[in-house]
Amino acid sequence: MNKKPVIIFLYNRLFDPLIQGNFWLYIDSYLNDVNSPVRFHVITYEDKRYPLTQDQKEKIKEWKSKGLEWTALNWHPGIGASQKASDLLSGFKAVSALRSNGFKHIVTLGSVAGTFAYLYSIPLRLSQFLYQYEPHSEYAVDNGMWPEKSFQTLFSRVLERRAARSAVVVASGTRFMRERVKDEWKSRGAFVKIPTVANDKKFIFDASLRDAMRKNLGISESKKVIFYPGKFDGLYYGDETALMFRWLRDFDEKLHFLIVTPHDDEEVHGRFERAGVSRSDYTICHSDYSEIHKYFFAADFAVIAVPPGPSKKFISNIKVGEYLSAGLPYLITRGVSEDYLFAEENDVGVVVDDFTESDIKGAWPKIQDYLSRNSEELRKHCRNKGLGYRGFESLNPKFRKAIDILISK
Repeated sequence: MNKKPVIIFLYNRLFDPLIQGNFWLYIDSYLNDVNSPVRFHVITYEDKRYPLTQDQKEKIKEWKSKGLEWTALNWHPGIGASQKASDLLSGFKAVSALRSNGFKHIVTLGSVAGTFAYLYSIPLRLSQFLYQYEPHSEYAVDNGMWPEKSFQTLFSRVLERRAARSAVVVASGTRFMRERVKDEWKSRGAFVKIPTVANDKKFIFDASLRDAMRKNLGISESKKVIFYPGKFDGLYYGDETALMFRWLRDFDEKLHFLIVTPHDDEEVHGRFERAGVSRSDYTICHSDYSEIHKYFFAADFAVIAVPPGPSKKFISNIKVGEYLSAGLPYLITRGVSEDYLFAEENDVGVVVDDFTESDIKGAWPKIQDYLSRNSEELRKHCRNKGLGYRGFESLNPKFRKAIDILISK
């Protein structure tokens, strides 16, 4: 079978959890499909701080035996123009070499990789599929990372719009992004709505793992665990997350907060001390992706700590799919993706306007209701809803449709 050659261009590490727990599920499906119409050459930007483990090397060897080709570029750390220019140039050289060998289709993940590929496509005449395409520049402004009128903001917005207008197909997780791409930006390409997929098989609840994790962490089954696996500040709440828990705990002293984060323990302790939360009432953990599901199983209710803002309607948070796959209802702010609508319409979560004392305390009766329900029935309900919304079997046909559109051009 004559397979169409396709470039997969990722401005990430190959084994970044956001890649392996999301996008790579689709790629792996193609690698395991003997009738696949495509063959892939993946380009990634590797960080020297994260060398490949032996298991990862074995996995790459397995993928290559199934036809995958891989070019690993060096990522230049920092947010300055010179670092981005270096990454842009090294990517162009790699893509150019593949273009000269017959590759004319490219798939990207995220707006940064998408705008890089757009710039490459001008001289190289590439057909583009922009997956998980969202307005990164608007997130940066909403979160105070970039000034509204800065050159970086204005230039990025021009590139984001032009990339979408030139793409053969754009995929993103919300109807709001469809409206932006098709109605406002007037893209002539296809739009396929694909929310961020979850590795739902990884997050099948296991009671024995829950018991073992709680025992290991010293959390008794009498405690109701509120769970947050994520970061603080930037795109997320900072001290507000600690205050949110303090306000909930004012109603129920048996609540325990479980945090899995890359942040330093002392930094996190500082946040909870400022919020007036005793160290005995929360646990800080660190985990790589291979072990993260065990912490989900130890929990009873989860948190999406994303502040509201005009751009937040465009995002498609991977954690929502993972929470639901593990059977966890969640707390979320109004206006974030379609996930807040899904929570209300499907009885899988609680929606607040903001992480303020009045909003959080006003939400307590609904949170308490979830915590008091039959846990087995609630997990089953949340997982069933989540499989239809974010499960691989539901979303894989949509991704394949987008690939088919790409290679037909």
